[in-house]
Amino acid sequence: MVFRFDVVGVGALNFDSIAPVSPAARSLLRGGVDWGAECRVGAATVDAAMRTVHAAVVRVAVGGSAYNTVAALAHTGAGLRLGYVGVAGRLPVPGAPIVQRLQRLGIDTELVRDVPGELSGVCLSLVKDGERTLLVHPGANDRMAGHLESRFEQVVQYLSAARTVHVTSLLDERSPAVLADVLAAVRDRSPETALTFDPGHVWAGSGTAPVAALATMADHVLVNERELLALGATGDDTWAADRILRVGRPGRVVHVKRPAGVTTFIRSGPLLRARFHPQDTLAADLVLDATGAGDLYAAGVLAALAGGAHQHDGVRLGLALARHKLLHLADAGHADLAAVYEDWARRRARTG
Repeated sequence: MVFRFDVVGVGALNFDSIAPVSPAARSLLRGGVDWGAECRVGAATVDAAMRTVHAAVVRVAVGGSAYNTVAALAHTGAGLRLGYVGVAGRLPVPGAPIVQRLQRLGIDTELVRDVPGELSGVCLSLVKDGERTLLVHPGANDRMAGHLESRFEQVVQYLSAARTVHVTSLLDERSPAVLADVLAAVRDRSPETALTFDPGHVWAGSGTAPVAALATMADHVLVNERELLALGATGDDTWAADRILRVGRPGRVVHVKRPAGVTTFIRSGPLLRARFHPQDTLAADLVLDATGAGDLYAAGVLAALAGGAHQHDGVRLGLALARHKLLHLADAGHADLAAVYEDWARRRARTG
């Protein structure tokens, strides 16, 4: 089958700010935040938190999990054909609108709905000792379910023309169910289209049928250990991976991201096989920003899939991109992603 796109991202579009956790921020948010996780908050809360840490904000950029992954793919120089499905609001700072930024990266925006009269999603990442807590005000992203419903057939056609569709979480209540319907239609129309799914903390712990359906459809489920145990509804990682993989089509993979590396689980007949892929761990004082490292890992997996590489090669590229991300704030290191990709390609060519 000839595909129009190599990868299409589906998810939120945010304005991201990164700051160290301050005593004032902890005091302001005491009792209302699950530290170390992603939390939906109102506009007033995120505004107050941003004013509290304003002097300490060290980096701002356009973000969102799927956006981070697709933007990283654009910077690898791999020549991938990229697209995006989402809702873009007005950024709270001067500068080019989100749609223009996507287009400058060579990312198709045919199915990005532009809502300039509404504030974009806003995400404040509070970082301490390598751990990040995300405060997210969804803004225009709450219109995603309506966007998908109003253009259902166009979205299905668009995603069916992609080699891989990468889906990440949104924070409104309706999007999971609508997305599950969309992707079921994509799977019926284009069985060769691969689906990758990063549920994030909120969706992984939701316990809802639509999120479970998305995980069941996905060929690759990308989670950290906390998300794995929540999504698999058990306190043991092997049992959790087994619960996720026991249904669905053959060859599905669960990727569990940890600081020391990634464990991949795949079912082979009645057996569940696990393989640990170690990471060249960085010293804590070298880690500048862990926010988005998982999104860069996803970019590595997706780039390898698009090039026909084995999934283990994709894990290696993902780990290399994630490690590079840890050394830089936000997207400050993206100019060097092409060099990381080229190094991976040379190593892969040497080893066959």
